[in-house]
Amino acid sequence: MSASLPRTLAWATVVALFALMTLGNIVSATGSGLACPDWPLCHGRLIPPLRPDVLVEYGHRLAAAITSILLVTTIVLTIRRRRAPVLRRIGLGLLVLLGIQIGLGGVTVLLRLPHLISTAHLVNALLIFAGLLVLQGPAGSAAPAGVPPKVRRLAVAGLVVLLAQLALGGYVRHTGAGLACPDFPLCSGDLLPRGWLAVAHWVHRWLGMTLLPFFIHLALAARRNPLARSAWTVAALGGAQVALGILAVVLQLTPAVRAAHAAVGYALWGALVWLSVGTGAWNAAFAAQRAAHPRLPEAVEAAPVS
Repeated sequence: MSASLPRTLAWATVVALFALMTLGNIVSATGSGLACPDWPLCHGRLIPPLRPDVLVEYGHRLAAAITSILLVTTIVLTIRRRRAPVLRRIGLGLLVLLGIQIGLGGVTVLLRLPHLISTAHLVNALLIFAGLLVLQGPAGSAAPAGVPPKVRRLAVAGLVVLLAQLALGGYVRHTGAGLACPDFPLCSGDLLPRGWLAVAHWVHRWLGMTLLPFFIHLALAARRNPLARSAWTVAALGGAQVALGILAVVLQLTPAVRAAHAAVGYALWGALVWLSVGTGAWNAAFAAQRAAHPRLPEAVEAAPVS
């Protein structure tokens, strides 16, 4: 086996998972979520009717099956290549999350797209995406010299808040609250929202606006160390995400803008996870494992984060 094959496959899996999450948003944006009303078949058939909405939903299912195979293969090859016990635990955790994801996907269809389960389906996908990136990062090696602890703390705090923001965005999407505040910056002409769905939309909107200066602050804190480029990438994606969110309201949730808004949000999540890996935020767990297993071979070094 070529030495570069596992890493090539790993990054192909990252791209496939990102595309799968984006396609899932397109399924929602086009109202195709119940185009196949049963599971795992579609209209009781392995080859479904060739209607546009069915092709979107069934294409998402086929993409999920292919991505699942890629993910399992990547986990197995990564664990064999990098033998740290904590990597094995992350890999096993990803397999558990994958099983949960498959189950949530089936339940989502069988229960006719319940809001909370659909949102949990998204959050679980984000956790798989993050775990895959951590698995492929330079985990177990020292953080780059010159990375201040402040940058590490900001990156981890940003991850927690961004996950909540993306989960809330998924809830807004699945409850149809995308236009609960149909104008900007007001909400139906008022400063404060009225009604639960309007509140959910309003909180999602302004949490996103708050995260943008936070990401700029993170980039400024990292400006004189090796992670500056990654930090500014996060800030740029944060700015694009806010702009697309505003545009989605102004254009009354045009499907293309909705899909772009989701895709940039997932890219932002991935970029921030990768930045957190580069800060050494995950190294405490690896250091503890190495102390417990002093004879363990060093993990094969992954590509540097920059």
